[in-house]
Amino acid sequence: MSSVWRSTPALLRRQLAHAQAEQAPRLPCSCFSSSTQPRLPIASTSRSISSSSKQADANPSTLLTEHSVPQRENEAVTRITSLMKLGERLASQAGDFSMPAKLRGIGVYDKDRKAPVVELEEGEQLPPLPQVRRMGDSYVQMDLLFSKDESLREQYVGGLSKVRMGRLMEDFDSLAGAAAYRYVLPDGADISTAHKYGFYLVTAAVDRMDLLRPLMNPDGTVPDLRLSGHVSYATSSSIEVFLRMSTIPSSATEESSTILLGRFAMACRSAQGGKHPVPKLVVDGPEEAAIWSMGREMREGKKMRSQKSLQKTPPTAEEAAMLHELFIQRAEVYDRKTATPADVVMMSDTRVNSAQLMHPQERNVHNKVFGGYLMRLAYETAYSTACLFSRSAVTFVALDELQFAQPVEIGSLLLLDSKVTFSPLLGEHHSFHVSVEAATCDLYSGEKKVTNVFHYTFAADKPLQRYVLPRTYRQAMQWLDAQRRRRVGIEVRQAYDQAP
Repeated sequence: MSSVWRSTPALLRRQLAHAQAEQAPRLPCSCFSSSTQPRLPIASTSRSISSSSKQADANPSTLLTEHSVPQRENEAVTRITSLMKLGERLASQAGDFSMPAKLRGIGVYDKDRKAPVVELEEGEQLPPLPQVRRMGDSYVQMDLLFSKDESLREQYVGGLSKVRMGRLMEDFDSLAGAAAYRYVLPDGADISTAHKYGFYLVTAAVDRMDLLRPLMNPDGTVPDLRLSGHVSYATSSSIEVFLRMSTIPSSATEESSTILLGRFAMACRSAQGGKHPVPKLVVDGPEEAAIWSMGREMREGKKMRSQKSLQKTPPTAEEAAMLHELFIQRAEVYDRKTATPADVVMMSDTRVNSAQLMHPQERNVHNKVFGGYLMRLAYETAYSTACLFSRSAVTFVALDELQFAQPVEIGSLLLLDSKVTFSPLLGEHHSFHVSVEAATCDLYSGEKKVTNVFHYTFAADKPLQRYVLPRTYRQAMQWLDAQRRRRVGIEVRQAYDQAP
């Protein structure tokens, strides 16, 4: 019996025993790495904290352990795949859906010169911007034919994996930008034309990315992948792009399988400053209506979570009670005069830091560092942190809500601070959270600015032998925030599952 269990308050032990008595027989864990075979669909890696969100709020012990997933969660993969058939229909209607080429910087970089402005030639007239758009008007796709292109496989292979997830995230950001520009610009217009119209698009946020099934084939080979996306929701000046990564069937009898889903929020800005209007989205058919409704619900949920953020409001009574029990009843863990138990790691001891100078080769059309490149760097830092903590191979499960609050300037020093922020305390568990804070530093003034914070969920190849505890109040808030994000991930999957 571990020292942590002995020091657990009797109240928590009774609550945990009661929760275990009510739950269904434990299912085999579905968390796996690219080197192992799945036993259940990967939707099971987002484990249910309790039988309902209401129970989770009322019972602090449910935040400390992992429970088996209700079987209905596994149905999400099938239903989402059915819903994503819409993408295949849009592809057949879109005509030219290739990726635009000029998503990155134009011309030779000069730090003293602003991004080039494309002006109208004498007598040139631009076609009017569209006022109304359909989802199919924004459809784009990119195929990665690994089975036929050895040089392509070489670009994506990783040191510890056959496919670099960070590279795929970088591609997703490009895809989202391409879909957004295709939506706002007239048909056939090049991205450079946006400057002539006096607007530009930026990635405002990554709302979520969720892995739904293994990236690798059952035999360990890399499938050919299709990355596709289209606008799914729009307001007066912002756009949500729904992205999908799926397998490309190798034969006529094989069906495409959804691997990953993502949602990017794009903001349209005027070159003179302020917002720039975007076309109104017209929904056509029940599938498009379902995706549009899902986007609206996610947006409303995002606003509510922002209002209840721990940066704005104190912890709930249940969360405060749990922290009190954690810090008071487990005094030996926080006694600096005694050794930390072998199965406990303090949050600060999981940190991994990196510093990289930002060069112009990774700039976007606005001469800022490309958002997808930042996503790749942050993911690889988080992945390293996850492997060091779990002492095993890990699988990416989800990227939680991410805001691009500040641009990263060319020539600045990018500082990444990564650490494990949560892992369940009781019971056998595989999944855990890693947060990466990105900040920039001016090399001449030393001024630092936090640009964004990335939140990842990983699943270890084998059950974790230790768990993370906070030491400071700030770390305790990060610990609680990670648990909240874990619960949101489950709710998002349920929203996908409920889509008609």
